[in-house]
This record gives sequence, C-alpha cells and structure tokens, in this order.
Amino acid sequence: MPTSWLAQEKLDRMASEAVANGHEAEHAAPPAQVSADVIAREMIATTTGASGRFKVIAWTLGVLFLAGIAALVLKWIDQGDDSTKWGYVAALVSFLLSVTGGAPMVAMAPVMAKANWVRPVTRIAAIFSFAGIATIIALIPLVALLPPLVTEGARRRTIWMEAPDYSPHIWSTLGLVLLLFAGIALFYSAAIPDFASMRDHSTGWRQRWGKRLARGWVGTDSQWRTLRLRIGMFGTFYFLILVFVNFLISTDFGQSIVPGWRDAIFPMYHTISSFQAGVAGVVIALWAARRHVKLEKYVHVDAFWSLGRLLFALTLLWVYFFYSSFIVFWYGRSAGDVAWVELLIKGPMLYAFIAGAVLIWFVPWWILIWNRVRRSVNGMAIGAAVILVGVMLDRIRIFVPAWSVPPEKIHEKWLHEIPDTVYPDVFDILIMAGGVSLAVLIIMLMTRVIPVLSVWQVQEFNLLAKPIKYIKGHVSLVAKPD
Repeated sequence: MPTSWLAQEKLDRMASEAVANGHEAEHAAPPAQVSADVIAREMIATTTGASGRFKVIAWTLGVLFLAGIAALVLKWIDQGDDSTKWGYVAALVSFLLSVTGGAPMVAMAPVMAKANWVRPVTRIAAIFSFAGIATIIALIPLVALLPPLVTEGARRRTIWMEAPDYSPHIWSTLGLVLLLFAGIALFYSAAIPDFASMRDHSTGWRQRWGKRLARGWVGTDSQWRTLRLRIGMFGTFYFLILVFVNFLISTDFGQSIVPGWRDAIFPMYHTISSFQAGVAGVVIALWAARRHVKLEKYVHVDAFWSLGRLLFALTLLWVYFFYSSFIVFWYGRSAGDVAWVELLIKGPMLYAFIAGAVLIWFVPWWILIWNRVRRSVNGMAIGAAVILVGVMLDRIRIFVPAWSVPPEKIHEKWLHEIPDTVYPDVFDILIMAGGVSLAVLIIMLMTRVIPVLSVWQVQEFNLLAKPIKYIKGHVSLVAKPD
C-alpha cells in the first residue's frame, strides 16, 4: 500500500505542551504498535466474561424497561382516549430518535472525510442503530392517538395536503422501520471482517455465528472493495432516511397538531440537534469503553479531541437554527406567531426552555471552547452528558405543549387559548426511564455479541500510525492510504 507520512499537527502541539510543562502527559503519547493477532484476541475477549458491574447494570436497565412497558400499558388503559396526556411520550420518541438516530452518522461522515481518528469509534456509533427498536416501541401509542387527516369532512393542516387519511401514521412508522434496517445494514457491512475474526479466534456460539455471518470472508482485494462500496452505499441511504424521518416526526407529531404553527426551519433544527445528541451519545459510550472495558490502548484521547471539535460546531449550529426560526415569530407578530411564542417559549414550558437552552448551548459552549477540556476524556464526557440532558428538556419544551392542545381545536386558524402546563405523572416518568433504559441495554448487549471496537479498523489505525520523536516530544505520523 503506497503511503506518504504526514505529521498530525494536533499531536505535535499536545506533545510540545507536555514537554514544556516538564512531563509527558498521557494524551501526548503516540498509539502503541500492536500486532494484528493481539488486537483480534484482545478485542474478541471483551465480548466474554461479563463483570459483576456489567450484570448489575444490565439487570437494572432490564427491570426499568419492564416497569416502563407496564406503565405504558396502564397509561393506555387509563388515559388512552386523551391525547393531551401523551406529550412526554412524544418527547421520548423525539429524544430517542435524536440520540440513536444521530449517533451512526459518526460512523459515516468522518470516514468519508478519511479521518484517521474515527477508526476506533465507528463500531460504537453503528451499534446505536439497534437501539432504534426502543424508538419504534414508544411510537406505537402515538400513532394510534394521532388524529386522521380528515375529520367530519374537514382536513387539518399538514404536509399531506391530498394524501389518504392515514398517510402520516403509515409513513412515519415506515420511516422509523427503514431507518432501523438501514442502520443495521450499515453496521453489518462494516462488521463482516470482525465476524471472520470471531470465526478464527473465538469458541462456542460466537464462533458458529461468526462463521455464518462472515460469509466466507478471507480478505481478498475484491472483498475489500465490495466492503467499502457497501459502507458508502448504506451510509448514504442512512443519511437520507434520517433527514426524512426527522422531517416526518417533527412535522407530523409536532407542528401539525398545533394550529397556526408554520415553521419551515423547525425540521432542520430538529435534525441538527439530532446530530448533536448523537455525537454526545457516542462520546459517553466511548468514555465507558475506555474506562470500564479497559481499552485505553486503542481509544486514544485524539478521538475525544476530534469529537469535541465536532460537538462544539454542532452546538453553535443549534444556536443558529434556533435563532433563525425564533426571529420570524418574534418580529412577525401575527396572531399565530404570538400564539407560537406563548405556547413554546414564554408559556407553559418557560422553565424547560430556559434550562434546555442553558444545557444544550451555553454550558457546552463554555466548556468545549477550551482546548484543555476537549482533549480531556472526563471533561468531554461531562460536556456530552450536559448536552443530552439539554436535548431531553428541549424535546419536552417542544412536544409536551404541542400535544397538550385539545384535538377539537386542531382545525382553528391559530391557538386562541394557551393550555396550562402539563406535568409528568408516574406513568410518564416510568415510560421515559424505561425507554432510555431499553436503548442503553440494547447497546450494552450488543457489545457481548461483537467487539465494541472494530477489529479491522483498529488494525488499520495501527498500520497507518507510526510513533516517532518530533523536536522535543513524541508524536504520531499518519499515512494517507489514497
């Protein structure tokens, strides 16, 4: 493989700062050169021998999920005929879509840009797509409660102007299912070499499943070309479907049930904040893999630094899209614009709006602006956790007031009477805890099936990275394969 070695400027600066301070920090050290067999054995070993802590967390998440399912059933029995009580479930669907749907983009966009740091990260990001099952489960009651397009001859205002009555119900559900399958296809396309490694280095059911799923992989040039074509193809499909699904969920389950809410920017605002939440979820998962799975040798701080810059950019984009949307209503001052501001900003969810804006923008901006934080493992995990809390509050601020509008007012020109604040009941709390728990549990269980880091991409990282001494520090040179 022809290569030309290029020094990584960021590692140079890190090493120089470490030497200037009189010590060599952990993040300044170049990645260790490890043989391919050692990498394969150590990665596959992470799928076996679950620790006591892992089992306790998994059982706890399982119990919370079962409690959430029970609460969902009881809520349907008790409040199934009152759609105004289901706003928190709608917020949960939007939040899960944002995190589990946005995370796999980290496995695609930086790869297409040929970023070397992302190679150990792609597997964790792709695993998030399996957690889309939790989003589909939470969507089921909302689809049943979503009003039809035509009621007593009157067609409500939606994007489905001349479509059949139940178009939003069908297409929103189908979109989430397609997103799930596209994410799994993206995951599997990149995982075939690792299944071959499990076939060659593991035992028992993992070896049998590895042999079946590897599909005769031996690593020929033709197989590698086909692998990369599939990753690019399914990655493109996934991106297109993700944007489409964000558009459907934000309009069908948000805008269309609030009379007078006209906002062409809101679907893109929802999509951008989905990317932000997805990157934040990947940062926390990467932190857990490095800290609790003991993968410091393969998960370098360079990955956190690069993700930090990406997360910082998305945080600034959140401000841009929110302001671009808000300024139209603020200066428009029509009756519908005033009603929108009263419902979603100043009214029943004022404190959720303030807290969400602080946590999704101001605090992360103030944290991630510092290089010292962005190249810190714990600092990045804290910033990502703050963003996820902020995204959850932002989704509550949007969808709870929207669903609190009585169905009989959905055909009005604008909202004449702002509903009171809807606070979560016990069912809502259990459902939201159960939905998040199911998503986390699925991700954890997938790490028992396949290594949490991609074996072949970690090997590729080691082939392309070479530790050298540069001026007064130790850095890595990274080859560009093409």
